[in-house]
Amino acid sequence: MIKINDLTKYFDDVCAVNHVSLEIGDGTMLGLLGTNGAGKTTLLRVLSGVLEADGGEIRLDGEEAPFSPSCKEKLFYLPDDPYYFPNASIRVMADFFGKQYPDMDAESVSYMAESLNLDMLQPIRTFSKGMRRQAFLILALCSRTKYLFCDEVFDGLDPIATEIMKNLFRQEMKAREFTIVVASHKLGELEDVCGNIAILHKGGVVTAGDFRAQAGNVRKFQCVFPLKAELDGIRRHPQIVRFHEDARFITLVTRGDADEILALVNGQNPVFVGEVPLNLEEMFIAEMEGAGYDIRKVLS
Repeated sequence: MIKINDLTKYFDDVCAVNHVSLEIGDGTMLGLLGTNGAGKTTLLRVLSGVLEADGGEIRLDGEEAPFSPSCKEKLFYLPDDPYYFPNASIRVMADFFGKQYPDMDAESVSYMAESLNLDMLQPIRTFSKGMRRQAFLILALCSRTKYLFCDEVFDGLDPIATEIMKNLFRQEMKAREFTIVVASHKLGELEDVCGNIAILHKGGVVTAGDFRAQAGNVRKFQCVFPLKAELDGIRRHPQIVRFHEDARFITLVTRGDADEILALVNGQNPVFVGEVPLNLEEMFIAEMEGAGYDIRKVLS
C-alpha cells in the first residue's frame, strides 16, 4: 500500500504539489487526471524518488519511500519520454533493467515484443513514438515490480495498441500483486481500466475514489418529446446535471432522487423515456459539479 500524507513540492514560488494526501491500495489501478500543469508529473516524480518533496511523507508498504533501496526495487517509473542509451535496442534495455530489478523476466520481454511486432535488436531510436511507448511498457511490465508509475501511459498509441496494452495491464494485475498509478489529461483513456481516479487541479487533489460507486445516485435518461412540449422546467431543475437537446431528442443526467424529474418529464407526455448507463465522464462531471467545481475550469 502507498500512503501519501500532506505532500508538497515547490519550484521557486510555484507550488506544484499542494498538500496532497492519498492512499493507494494494493492491487489497484489509480488514474491521476488533470490538465497540463495540474501537478500529475511532479507527483509521480516525487513518488518515484526522481524529485525530493519539500514537505509531507510517503510510505510504501510501511517503509519510508521512495529513497530506501528496498523500496526502489519495488517500483518502476515510466516517464512520458523515457530515456534509453544511444543505439540501444529493447534487448540492451532489458539487460540494463535486469541489473536493477531482480525479478526482470527477459523471456517475457521477447514474447511480448514479438507479439507486438517489435524487433528486439533494432535501435529504439528508429522506432515511432507509439512503438517506443509499447517497448517501454513491455519493459516496465516485465520488470515484475510491485508498483508501476506511468506518465501519459497511452499517449502515441493507436487504438489497437492501446487495447493490447490495457489487456496486458489487466492480465498482470490478475496474475500477481501489482499496483499501477497512471497520469493522463484524457478521461477516456482511463475509463475502462482504472477502478479509482484522483483529480488534480493546481497541485491539489480535488476529489478521489471510485466514481462508479460514488455516483450511485446519478442517472441518465433519454427522452423523445412532442414538438409542443415545454422543456424549460426540466432544463432549469436543480437536479439536472446535464441537459442535451437534439431536436426533440433529449438526454438528461440527474443527481439525487430522479422521481421528481421523471414526474416533470411525464407531465410533458413524452413519446419515449428510457434509462441508459452512464459513462465515466458523466459520473465525473456529476461528482465535480456536486462538489461545487466548475468542470470547465478544472479540465480546460
